[in-house]
Amino acid sequence: MFQLPEELIINNISTLYQSFIALLEEGDDIEIDINQVIQADTASIQLLCALQKHLHSTEHKIQWHGKSDALIASAKTLGVLTFLEIEQA
Repeated sequence: MFQLPEELIINNISTLYQSFIALLEEGDDIEIDINQVIQADTASIQLLCALQKHLHSTEHKIQWHGKSDALIASAKTLGVLTFLEIEQA
């Protein structure tokens, strides 16, 4: 399971992108723990959307674990909460 950092911000995008590339090489669904996320900006949400889009094209998905009000709020504000399939508790 991949643990997202506390701050999903543009400064971390390159590292996050490389981590996602490594996870995609496994060819399965990706499990992501969002419990620690306290901040999520537009760039990070765009990256998560790109990951979700790629996984959908390969008939896989993101399996979300935990809850992050910050991530949910950012995705909702940007209108992609349903696309990312993050359940609101």
